[in-house]
Amino acid sequence: MNSLKIIFGFLFSSSLLFGQNNKIVAKFQLDNKLAIERISESVEIPSSIIKKIKGKKFLIKESTAQKEIPYQLLTNGNLLVQVDFKSNEKKNVDIIVGNPSIYESKVYGRFVPERYDDFAWENDQIAFRMYGKALEKNPNQNAWGTDVWSKRTNKMVIDKWYKLDNYHQDNGEGLDFFKVGNSLGSGDILPFVDNQFVYLGNYSDYKILENGPIRFSFELYYPQTEKNGYKIYLTKKISLDAGSQLNKVEVTYHFENQKTLTVFAGIVHWNENGKKTINSKEHFASYWPNETKEGIVGTAILFPNREDMIIDIQEHLGIKTDLKSNETITYYTGAAWNKAEEITNEKEWNDYLTNFSERLTSPILIKKR
Repeated sequence: MNSLKIIFGFLFSSSLLFGQNNKIVAKFQLDNKLAIERISESVEIPSSIIKKIKGKKFLIKESTAQKEIPYQLLTNGNLLVQVDFKSNEKKNVDIIVGNPSIYESKVYGRFVPERYDDFAWENDQIAFRMYGKALEKNPNQNAWGTDVWSKRTNKMVIDKWYKLDNYHQDNGEGLDFFKVGNSLGSGDILPFVDNQFVYLGNYSDYKILENGPIRFSFELYYPQTEKNGYKIYLTKKISLDAGSQLNKVEVTYHFENQKTLTVFAGIVHWNENGKKTINSKEHFASYWPNETKEGIVGTAILFPNREDMIIDIQEHLGIKTDLKSNETITYYTGAAWNKAEEITNEKEWNDYLTNFSERLTSPILIKKR
């Protein structure tokens, strides 16, 4: 009799556990209002929708296809998912109590003390780096702006390439042949005072905020410097999502002694050796240089929700604007390598940027079901 009770109790508790592990705790709809396809679209679900699952293990599925959707819990409490959408498609999505699948991270980044304090980051498309204080002690190699590493693999390469220490050669996965030097590179920002870029030095500290599998986000901190009558320090927050060619960049300057600071955010076009585009409607600038034996790295910078005119000045395309202390400027910037064979010419690059801009201005609508 006791053994029957034990067996019955086990079956009852197992069925209860199974029921709990398949319980739908939240339902919502994602609506693509654009008549364009959106691949690997990042959608940030507000924390208010997922409050019922706080502290629980859960998975997310498309209601109809029952396809599991990768996700990432963000430090702000929101839920980040990536979903593919057809033109004008709506998707019903369920959050279910249970163990999610393990997804391989498509983003990565780290501080690189073994190479002059670089900070490097990447996704499944491309890689970037910024330069640290240690590089300033080597004036023959020092550089200012954002560097690009060109990839033709969806694998993470940063650790491997630094270990091999020959990333200026293509070993089958790509290489670093982008020239930064004393420029903004593939999309950086500097004060612009008396018609000159004012170099403030490289970053001195960092903090990783989000660490995959969909988004890598971090902050770089630049120490206070006295320049042109200002006492200036700044913070750069950079975020890169899986599948994207572009970073989101948020820069905040803090300064004393002046009411405003003129800054310039842009991309370099060395000696105008290529094709420049200024798209006033979608508010982006792009550069597609002439081809070399290593290929072509197209660059771009996009300014959503800003009215500043994009200009061409001192071998740079971008905007010049005045900021107040503690004011944040936000823009998107990045690059594409033609030998990765996804974006292979100037038209495809500009089409990508137009599509990216349209997606920014018409985000996926989220509503509870």
